[in-house]
Amino acid sequence: MDCMAYKGPDDTFMVNLPTSLCCAVSPDRAIVLPKANTATVGCTIRSLSHYLALLPPKSILTPSWTWTSTTDRSTSKADAALPYDVRLLLVPFPYTVHADSFRLSSKQGKYGNSYSIPAYFSLVQRWLDGPGGQISGEQMARELFLPLIQDARAQSGCVPNGIVLPECALSTAVAEQLVLALKDSGIEFLITGVLDVDTDTGKAHNRAQTFVMREGEEGAVLRQQDKHHRWRLDKSQVDRYALDFDKNHENDQWWEDIEVGNRQLPFIGLRKDMSITTLICEDLARADPAMGVIRSVGPNLVIALLMDGPQLGIRWPGRYATVLAEDPGSAVLSFTCAGMVDRSNWVESRPANAIGLWRDAGAGGRTQEIGLPQGSLGVVLTLVSSKKRQTTLDGRSDQELARKLTLRNIVPLFLADGPKWI
Repeated sequence: MDCMAYKGPDDTFMVNLPTSLCCAVSPDRAIVLPKANTATVGCTIRSLSHYLALLPPKSILTPSWTWTSTTDRSTSKADAALPYDVRLLLVPFPYTVHADSFRLSSKQGKYGNSYSIPAYFSLVQRWLDGPGGQISGEQMARELFLPLIQDARAQSGCVPNGIVLPECALSTAVAEQLVLALKDSGIEFLITGVLDVDTDTGKAHNRAQTFVMREGEEGAVLRQQDKHHRWRLDKSQVDRYALDFDKNHENDQWWEDIEVGNRQLPFIGLRKDMSITTLICEDLARADPAMGVIRSVGPNLVIALLMDGPQLGIRWPGRYATVLAEDPGSAVLSFTCAGMVDRSNWVESRPANAIGLWRDAGAGGRTQEIGLPQGSLGVVLTLVSSKKRQTTLDGRSDQELARKLTLRNIVPLFLADGPKWI
C-alpha cells in the first residue's frame, strides 16, 4: 500500500521531526517531544512541565510523534471542553490457534560443562489459511470487519473511531489490504499486531502497526514498531496452552525467535487532545527501554497487544496497567486473541473468557475485565474523554486543558452468518 509520508508542522525548520522538536540539539544527545499528561505523583523532572517531555538520546530508544489531523466527528460541539465519546472496536482474531502454530526453530544446545544455548520457537500464522487458500484483507473486510462495523453502528448509533487487533493477528500484506478495504467505512484508525519474515535474513519481526486514515486522501499514515523483548515460554505456560513442539522434555525454556534490535516507540496525536501509543506483550512488563519514555510523554491511551491467556485483573497486565494509570495518568487497554484464551481455559474448571482488560486513567480508577460472550466476534468499548486539572511540581495549573479517558460501557457484537474461516 502506498502509505502517505509524514506530514506535520514545518519540518524545513524542525529538521529532527518526527523524532524530536529540537532544531539545534541532535537526537543523539537529547530528545524533546510533546507531552499529554503530567505526573501528579513523585518528585521527578517529568513533573516540571505541562507540554514538553525531555527524553534520553535515540541510541537507547527512538521515539516519534506524528500529528495525523484526522477529522474529529465526536468533538464537533459548541463547547470543546465538554466530555465526548471515543469508540473502539476490538476484534480478538484469531479465534482459533492450532498447536502447530508454535514450532521449534532452534534446539537447546550444550556449551561447555555448565552452559547451554537456549532453545527458540517460531510462530506460523495458520489462522490466516482459509478453505481456498490464504485469507486476503479484502475478504476479511467483506466477511468480518464491515459487518461488525455495521452491527456496532446499529448498537451505538455511531461508527467506531478505531479498530484494534491483537499481537501477531495479521501479516503486513493482509493488514494493508484490510486498511484499503476499510478506507470508506468511516473509521479513523486501525491498530494491529503483525508477523513478518524478512526475505533477506530469514528473521521474523513481531510488530505493531498503527494506520490512521485522512479524509480526502488515499492511503493511510502508517507508524510501526518492532517488539522490544522476546517472549520466553516456560514449562508451565507450554503445559497450560497444551503445546508440544519440543521433544526434548528436559528443556523448560523457549525464547521467541524474532529480531529485537530496532527499538522504536511511535506516539500518535489522533487529535489535539488525544494521543496514543502501543506496546507489544512483554514490553508492557519491562521497565527498559519504553517505560521511562511513556511516563515522560504521558499519552492519553496505552494499548498493549498480547498473545496471552484471559485478561484478569489479578494477572500481570493488570499490575502494570495500574502503574501507568497513576504515573503518568494514562488509560491502559491490554488485549489478546480469543484463540489463546481458549487454549488457556482448557485446564480451568471455571474458564474466564476475558479477551481484554481496561484500566481508567488516574489513581483509584476503574479496572474492568472485557469478556467475550459465547458466539460474539467482537466488542465495542465506549470511552469518555473528559477534562482534568493537572499541576506541575512547582504548583502551576494547566487550567483543565488535559483530558482523561474512562470506560462508559461494553457492547458485544454478533453476526448471523460468521465467516467459515474463523
